[in-house]
Amino acid sequence: MWLINCQNYQLEQNDIDGPNGIPYCILSHTWGDDEVTFQDMQNLYDIAVHKKGFEKIKGMCELTLEYGHSHAWVDTCCIDKTSSAELTESINSMFHWYQKAALCVVYLEDFALTDGQLTPTKADLQPCRWFTRGWTLQELVAPRDIVFHDCNWTQCGSKVQLLNILHCITSIDITILRSSDKLNQVPVAQKMSWAAKRNTTRIEDMAYCLLGIFGIHMPLIYGEREKAFLRLQEHIAQKTNDMSLFAWQHSKTEFGLRHSGILARHPSWFAGASDIKQWLDPVIPTPSWTITNTGLELHTALDSSRGETGHRLYLHCTSGHVDDKDGDPPVFTIWLRKIKSSYVRYQPSWLSLTPQSQMRFGKPSLVRIATSLTPAEVIEVNSLYLYHSELLYPTIKIQWECIEAYSHGFSVSHSYYPEHLWDIRRECFLASSSPRFVGVVEITMSAPIGDSTWEATCYVVCGLRRVDSRAAEGTDTLCPWAIVLQHRKEDDTIEGLDSGYTRDDLVNPYRLSTLGITFRSWLAGNDPPSLAMNQVRYGDKGHLTISASVLAANHHRQLGDTIVITVTPVLSSPGWPHMRSRAEH
Repeated sequence: MWLINCQNYQLEQNDIDGPNGIPYCILSHTWGDDEVTFQDMQNLYDIAVHKKGFEKIKGMCELTLEYGHSHAWVDTCCIDKTSSAELTESINSMFHWYQKAALCVVYLEDFALTDGQLTPTKADLQPCRWFTRGWTLQELVAPRDIVFHDCNWTQCGSKVQLLNILHCITSIDITILRSSDKLNQVPVAQKMSWAAKRNTTRIEDMAYCLLGIFGIHMPLIYGEREKAFLRLQEHIAQKTNDMSLFAWQHSKTEFGLRHSGILARHPSWFAGASDIKQWLDPVIPTPSWTITNTGLELHTALDSSRGETGHRLYLHCTSGHVDDKDGDPPVFTIWLRKIKSSYVRYQPSWLSLTPQSQMRFGKPSLVRIATSLTPAEVIEVNSLYLYHSELLYPTIKIQWECIEAYSHGFSVSHSYYPEHLWDIRRECFLASSSPRFVGVVEITMSAPIGDSTWEATCYVVCGLRRVDSRAAEGTDTLCPWAIVLQHRKEDDTIEGLDSGYTRDDLVNPYRLSTLGITFRSWLAGNDPPSLAMNQVRYGDKGHLTISASVLAANHHRQLGDTIVITVTPVLSSPGWPHMRSRAEH
């Protein structure tokens, strides 16, 4: 780093971590007009001394000598900003530089002590511009020793003396103001909230000014605009599994933002998280995750309770006002909606405190959530949902009619493939408006017969097809179709499929996609599948029939296209006496 020799105003290099490092004072201030640059200092008497900003450098050097040190650091002139490498190194090191300083001098250019006033009040300091700038956040947190000065360089008090006032203005915990060593114990959302009401001149700097607060080092890319803050959050996600990173709310004044990624666009979205704290349940595991090109991937269980909003993601954090000894602690949750093979955040202005007893967790699985959505993607997602509906269109919804089978003692279980396109809560396939979509419902049926157990498996294969191939390009109507296939236990093949296809071919999305060509060839033309393709039957006189039928789309358009799967027993065979006797009871 470069330091100013306070005796002659010459810039000198200093290795602060080396054995010969020179102690220095460091300035914290807000930038104004006509600041002195690194290049100006090379022409000290021809350029630098004639600039308005030199008075600040001169005042800092004089004060540094009064405090018993020989060198000072001022960000306006001690960084060669024409060198991208030096600028990147400096910004990534700045928090460390403020930590290592012998003393930090805060210069409040818009505040002056009145005659006879020794220390300022909260009302005096709060309007100061220094408390609204992004870069000054780390300059408050990092140094252990800070002395505040007014616009006349008159001392206003030390950091320790003003501790309570600083806490009230910034909401930063007093423990952190005393020492930045415990920053890693503060939830991510709470640290973000410290910057919620601050701003920077350049959009990217709103992320770069927080690097030291989160212990992140990353390249600077000026020109990436809001993507810088997204990139910062991705780096944070790579080094912590603190789920408060997702505990944000966007401004309710941004009407119409119904869907977003799981990462916030700006620190201001964490404004309400100043008292958030982690809630680590000893039973529920805190998930780890990875950032991939498809978004955030984590292994967790989503809330499966019924409702019209979506799935809830449990964030393992709660409000600071919640009693840790509460037997049913409310925990922050956010709403997700499934879009194709991943999820997006729904109603990002909602951040719910939900009692744990009201959560109905489903089976843990790999969950993919988009990290961000572009404005065009938000419009696209919004268009997929009817505004007052929880259902994504187009979908293929599966509806069951098995009551009669259950009443006769049958057990019916089902699984859905491809798994990443099945929405368990809305019980539908996300078909993506593609006639190439193929979905499979695996149905396993069993019932006790005498002393043995009867079991059978069949498959309902469904998809979308064009019903008017003569229409102009782009105007074809897509309607659902369904075919029922029977599994042969003796050779583990699927009846009706050639080449010895087995169950593994139906549940493997790659093989299933290839098999889709066969299914579509069966449905060539506009005729719906025949009755023989829509049902299978087990048994002779006493039998079990499994059928699949498509509901009329014009009656159920608001609910998505629906396929009804019916399991019907007909118990007329004396070979199933146990089943008949159970029915009579």
